[in-house]
Amino acid sequence: MAQLPLFLNSARLRCLLIGGGTVGARKLETLVKHGVSCRVVATSVNDEFRQLAEANDVPIELRSFAPFDLDGVNLVIAATNDREVNTHIAAACASRSVMVNVVDDYELSTATFPAIVNRTPVLVAVSTDGRSPTLARRIKSTLEGQLSEGLGRLAEFISTKRKELGGQVSRPLWDALIDSSIPDLLERGDEEGAERQFKLLQTDDSRKSGLVSLVGAGPGDPSLLTLKAIRCMERADVVYYDNLVSSDVLERVRKDAQKVYVGKKRKFAGIRQAEINRLLKNDALEGKRVVRLKGGDPFMFGRGGEEIESLISDGIDFEVVPGITAALGCAAYAGIPLTHRDYSQSVRFVTGHLKSDEIHLDWPELARPEQTLVVYMGLANLKLFTSNLIKNGMSTDVGIAVISRGTFPDQKVIKSTVGDISNELERHELVSPTTAIIGNVVAFSGRFENR
Repeated sequence: MAQLPLFLNSARLRCLLIGGGTVGARKLETLVKHGVSCRVVATSVNDEFRQLAEANDVPIELRSFAPFDLDGVNLVIAATNDREVNTHIAAACASRSVMVNVVDDYELSTATFPAIVNRTPVLVAVSTDGRSPTLARRIKSTLEGQLSEGLGRLAEFISTKRKELGGQVSRPLWDALIDSSIPDLLERGDEEGAERQFKLLQTDDSRKSGLVSLVGAGPGDPSLLTLKAIRCMERADVVYYDNLVSSDVLERVRKDAQKVYVGKKRKFAGIRQAEINRLLKNDALEGKRVVRLKGGDPFMFGRGGEEIESLISDGIDFEVVPGITAALGCAAYAGIPLTHRDYSQSVRFVTGHLKSDEIHLDWPELARPEQTLVVYMGLANLKLFTSNLIKNGMSTDVGIAVISRGTFPDQKVIKSTVGDISNELERHELVSPTTAIIGNVVAFSGRFENR
């Protein structure tokens, strides 16, 4: 390893920045953000640089670099666009044993700036030993998504507890803290809950409580998972999932987590909701991190609300992680804008799951023009659905798109009109899940198909 990873106390750094262009401004922004005392020597500075320096009371001397500029300095940033000048600066720093970073010139530098993931007071630095700053930035971007915004709060919490308890606590307690629901509670700002859980961790009380995360798995494509959903899945002890959760999404679950299928399919009731509620409660009371993984969004035509009610009544800590619902995912992948100011000013979401032939919807309201209607899980009852819309005033020429397995690689889209969709569907074999989009935006979307 050609580099020594080292964090410096920024309050004790005295930095000389040489150069006043765009690159220099970027370095100055990093320095002042971390509380480094700076001064600038440059033959000229641009407006961006000057404004940044003035806003942070950084003095500027408009002249060329001279060796006496190194007096009282322990870090130099050379950000000129002249390699001969940069070489001269690097040599002067070497003679005075002063660390120097020559921007974009690894050979002349004795110090380099890593790509930084900032979760103060937690800092993660990424370096490629000068080989590829672009790769370092890509790695940083990956870590940004994986490291919770609440990581800094967790570090502060642990620091506070260490001071309170002194040296009386062994390492296993801190490991148990990190593996408990406390990080999740702190991430969502529940400091009281975190304090309560920490007190339980200090005892042998069997009532140590975990956390239930109701997580939206999106419509199927795993790349549509939110960053928080992925974090929950990666640290879960047990995952209860529905039939609408794709196998590709399940691949993102922690490998040693217990995965339990609790889905319900048409004509098959599956496991009763009361039993699901009981399982969530029992696992949480055992201190487990529980993920209730639901297709789409937990609160969109699912039973997320019922499960939350049960958790509240049992005093179980929980969180809800929204997901991209089928209406948004399927519409986007099918190239259909749900709204357009010339065609549709509102969107209605309804479920196509009807109890036998009983209709409990406001059909005249749903049949109104200049709106988009999205029907979830409506393939079996689509003929009944469209006939009721037509009976209540919807034109038979209104466009409809039926999307099978939306966002999956084998997605299939059938476009027709509400008057002819039943005949069209007879010519195609579609599989669930399906989402139907009804409205003038369907016909409008055809403009993009051949682009």
